[in-house]
Amino acid sequence: MRLQNNMAAAGTKSVVFVCLGNICRSPIAEAVFRKMATDAGVVDKWKIDSAATSTYEIGNPPDHRGQACMKRHGVSMGHVARQVRPLLHVALASAPFLCSVVAVGHRQWRHI
Repeated sequence: MRLQNNMAAAGTKSVVFVCLGNICRSPIAEAVFRKMATDAGVVDKWKIDSAATSTYEIGNPPDHRGQACMKRHGVSMGHVARQVRPLLHVALASAPFLCSVVAVGHRQWRHI
């Protein structure tokens, strides 16, 4: 995925990455996307977020393995897990890009 400066021309965009627990895949996707947007000089044109479909990990930090991987690649990751359900109406209204990071997350969208 490559972000280009012309993406910002249309105005602010929003993206929410979603997975089951919001402690590994979705916060990693959020952190990588944020780094790519920063490197492309368009981060101020994006609202970037991530959330869980479950309540299993709410309030927990990202998994230590994901944090270690992001650190090795110079990607900052400051995140606390949260569920998408309380945010759903806001997410759907403000984030035209909702990205399910794993298949189980995609299937669970039908139940939200």
